[in-house]
Order: sequence, then C-alpha cells, then structure tokens
Amino acid sequence: MSEGARYEVEPDPAFDGADELDGVFVVELTWVPDALAGRLDELVASPQLVAALTQAGISGFTTGAARGWYDDENSFVDEGTPPPELVRLVVGSDPDADMSLRGPRGFQLYVSEAALAVLQQHCQSLGVEPASTPGA
Repeated sequence: MSEGARYEVEPDPAFDGADELDGVFVVELTWVPDALAGRLDELVASPQLVAALTQAGISGFTTGAARGWYDDENSFVDEGTPPPELVRLVVGSDPDADMSLRGPRGFQLYVSEAALAVLQQHCQSLGVEPASTPGA
C-alpha cells in the first residue's frame, strides 16, 4: 500500500455489455480498448498492465478470466478485427489498498500515486482527477 495522495480514475468505456459465461467475464467491445477499460465495477485490463501492476507490488485487486468480442454491426473496428487478449480486473473496496472501488457516486475507482504511475505508463485514455472524497 502506498501512502499519499489518491486519485479518481476513469477507465476507457470501451464496452457496452458484459456477462459472465462459464466463469469467464465476456465483454461486447465497441472499439479496441485501452489497457484499462470498463464501466463501474466491471473492469478489464491488458495482460501487460496486469503484469506491470503485479511487478510494482500494487495492492487491491485480483484477476479472472475474460474475453472480448466485437459486434460487427455496432462496433468501430474493421470487420474481422480480432479482439485483444483481456484479463478481468476485480478491484476490492479496501481504502488502504493501492486500488479500490468506492465513493459517494457509486463505484468510483481510486488509486494511489504508485498505481497511477503504472496506469499512466500503459493507458492512453485514462481520466484522472485528485480524489474529491476525504480519506480516499
């Protein structure tokens, strides 16, 4: 866990629908997702981002199986484009962890400075603001 400032992070909203099928988190991708993508508490990440978070000792998340698919009629990718490899990122609610989901507006992703540094190295479409919730 890293002490210090906290940030509210907004991942790339690259998918409109998600479901769990046979233990795999399946997302309908609208476009090629950034290294961290999702809505509310449903997050996916690239294997490279997960490896970097793990290597940096970032706390507050576990992983699971995930896969994406493109609806050829409702996506902004060329037909036949294969979806990227994805990992489900399951973030907990521990306020002392480097990553946590909580907040007055529902599920807001809060990260430490250490986690933010890793995310910024891998993500192109990451919204970031200083945490507005005391203790976040």
